[in-house]
Amino acid sequence: MEPENAWGRLNIIRERICQLERYRYAVVIFAADHGISTEAVSLYHPLQTAALLEQHLKGDSPVSRLLNRLQRPEILVDVGVYDEIYAPGELMTCKIARGSRHFIEQDALEREEVMRALNCGAWIYQEKVSDYFDIIGVGELGIANTLCAAAIAAALTGLNPSQLVGRGSTDNKVIAKKTEIIYRAFGHRSPDPLDTVDILARCGGLEIAALAGFMIQAGIDGKPVMLDGYVTAVAALLASQLDKRVVSCLIAPSLSDQSGHRLILNKLGLEAALNLGINYGEGMAAALGLFLGEILL
Repeated sequence: MEPENAWGRLNIIRERICQLERYRYAVVIFAADHGISTEAVSLYHPLQTAALLEQHLKGDSPVSRLLNRLQRPEILVDVGVYDEIYAPGELMTCKIARGSRHFIEQDALEREEVMRALNCGAWIYQEKVSDYFDIIGVGELGIANTLCAAAIAAALTGLNPSQLVGRGSTDNKVIAKKTEIIYRAFGHRSPDPLDTVDILARCGGLEIAALAGFMIQAGIDGKPVMLDGYVTAVAALLASQLDKRVVSCLIAPSLSDQSGHRLILNKLGLEAALNLGINYGEGMAAALGLFLGEILL
């Protein structure tokens, strides 16, 4: 018998999974590009998410190497990558468009594109996860998607964008620029905070919409979902607007180095198990959380 306080904050994970009879898991990663990335708000070149996705397909990314060591699958989904993918490996494709559009003076997506992305996430859940895994991790690939996530979070919560914008893949010098982009975009049009589809249409992106659709289906099934970082938390908040059952399935393994992450987790009623300050994305915190769960059972 273990002492009641043996696992400390890891009990946040342990208590959410202790009822599972089996512990089959994988990480699902949705990928898409963003037109707003041409504003040079990322360490990476604009519209080059394909290069990151190819690293995963080749098994060369840190997340891929970790999951390979754990002998757990990585499910990769192209829902809106700008370039063609030529790397070997298994890739699920339900490409809606070649990324979302630059959202300062125009909507990032059409409502129909948002609906298709939501449905893509639901379809991936049904086809690849529902009958095969007991708990699932989620991640994303999308250059500049922390900016899109901050814009979505501002529209959803009414909080000042400056509270929600982080440095993403670059340094703190870009925070003021990213905040100003959101103010400019909202100056042209006002997303409806009660209309999830409208928010996604205004701000993007396709991978965030797909994540929301995926988590709605997981919520319907009551399947635990291990979040990753800021972007997946924002997608979860969107999903919870459409179906309240989502929240009871969510686990937050670690707090990221994004200023808005804690605020969004608070909105979801979640507390992160750890504060590793991971600023990487791509499913890394989700994979680590799933591994910790495996050893805690």
